[in-house]
Amino acid sequence: MIVIRRARVEDRDALGALKLRSSLAWGDHVEELQAMPEASEVPAAHLSHVVVAELGGETIGFVTVLAGKNAARAELEDLFVAPEAWRKGIGSLLVAEAERRAKALGAQTLDVVAGQRARPFYEASGFRFAGTVQTDIAPAVRLRKDLP
Repeated sequence: MIVIRRARVEDRDALGALKLRSSLAWGDHVEELQAMPEASEVPAAHLSHVVVAELGGETIGFVTVLAGKNAARAELEDLFVAPEAWRKGIGSLLVAEAERRAKALGAQTLDVVAGQRARPFYEASGFRFAGTVQTDIAPAVRLRKDLP
């Protein structure tokens, strides 16, 4: 059974390691990711906004939802799932939790910046194209989902 819970301070290192491992699993931009400290860390200030998915006591994914600059918007900052748990519904579970959290913040839309590999997942989850952005590594898309 998958357990969804708030992140704890002691989760921070494991979340950072999961973030990097998940990012590296595609084999894209490996050297750049390994050289970026932020690719393997979850900022301490974000921990209170992180929700963890566990299976059998093991962390298999997490999502971070932050209030947007505009009160009507929230930002899905990070969504990472352990590669061995891909395509098992964990990401969808975490997106649903992100939507609940965004609505609790008063948001009417949820935004995410995604690379090309993640874009189909987000579009299948109801997000739509809202623009392009340049990240530190490569161009990406901004996607937006209206919250009911």
